[in-house]
Amino acid sequence: MKTLLAAGNPVSRRDWLRALSFAAAAAACRTPLGAAVPPVAPVLTEAQREGLRGVLREAIARKAIPGGALAVLARGQVVFREALGRAEFESERPFAIESPCFIASLSKPITSTYMMLLDERGVVSLDDPVEKFLPEFKGIVLKSGGAATTTLRVWHLLSHRSGLPGNADMGDFRPGSPANGPDATLASTITGWVKAGLHAEPGARFAYGSAGYIVAGRIAEVVHGKRFERLLQEALLDPLGMAHTTFHPDAATLSAVPARYQPSPKGPQRDVRVMPLPKADGLINPAGGLCSRLDDMAAFLALHLNRGVVGDRRIVKAESLARMYRPHPPRATEAAEGGGVGYGLGWNVMEAGGGRVRHLGASGTLAWLDLKRENAGVLLTQVKWGNAKQLIPRLMKEVQEIFPDAAASKAAR
Repeated sequence: MKTLLAAGNPVSRRDWLRALSFAAAAAACRTPLGAAVPPVAPVLTEAQREGLRGVLREAIARKAIPGGALAVLARGQVVFREALGRAEFESERPFAIESPCFIASLSKPITSTYMMLLDERGVVSLDDPVEKFLPEFKGIVLKSGGAATTTLRVWHLLSHRSGLPGNADMGDFRPGSPANGPDATLASTITGWVKAGLHAEPGARFAYGSAGYIVAGRIAEVVHGKRFERLLQEALLDPLGMAHTTFHPDAATLSAVPARYQPSPKGPQRDVRVMPLPKADGLINPAGGLCSRLDDMAAFLALHLNRGVVGDRRIVKAESLARMYRPHPPRATEAAEGGGVGYGLGWNVMEAGGGRVRHLGASGTLAWLDLKRENAGVLLTQVKWGNAKQLIPRLMKEVQEIFPDAAASKAAR
């Protein structure tokens, strides 16, 4: 038997060939660019799929909604993706998977994710004073009199604790209000709030609304010298392939949006008001102004479920995203509509420890993220939450049965 030398030591040809075969096998198992092998997503049974469909069918049958689209993800991949019903009560136009929808406050976790990118890149720290970027906030006064004694910081803006007006306070400053005028911008809107003064010391009051997110968007504009919608597009929407998510839907998109409805004691009533859309250079609402599609929103949730990774590319650090899932400040218990144990940065925290978060959009949209049970999902309708809200606990119950927690799964076995 021939003997070879390896690192100066004699090695038999048989051992050398065996080592070579092991190395070749190991190389074949490697994924491109060192990417981790993606976890295998579960395949839902037909009974489980019917359970999810049943939630929507029940809401459609009792005329709470004319139709809707639902996507469910598990282990970072879409495992359910369907649309049921009609786009409006008054016709047979179907509600399609491709139907664009105004997602309202589901814009908040998207904007917050973008701000996390700025934080980890050292561009804008969550702990930075707002006046560092917007000097008009220096020495800002309280509506009750006297200067604010607590420094207003960026994280206050995303957690609805800035002292700026909430939805209940905003009056004519609400985005889209005629009082803003056709030429309003993020900058001009903020000027009005600064002149009016803060409603409370930063950090002292939870007041859910758009104001903090509008200020955060303006900070991004000042830092980069570009409009917020372009910044969001370049840093987040394009890398995620969210090609149909925009603050400026065109005429073709608007014609495909399902009819919008408002709740009433008699059931949903069609909202015939003209949707206030921003001019190309006008006021956009980073807190609630996006129009999107089911697949785009699924891509956004997959980013979170995969801890900031898309394919073999890291978009945002896992630890940055984790900061969004914790109440701010840590012992705060207030939450936005939709409940929970507190509000983080763009998410309602549904479980202590940040393992489960979700958000509602007033237009009839819902997104959830369950990191412990490795699932997420998005529901799109265009019926403002009222009687239709009953479908949320039903949907969550169905999802819980498909993806039980570890303790329940072990007990079932």
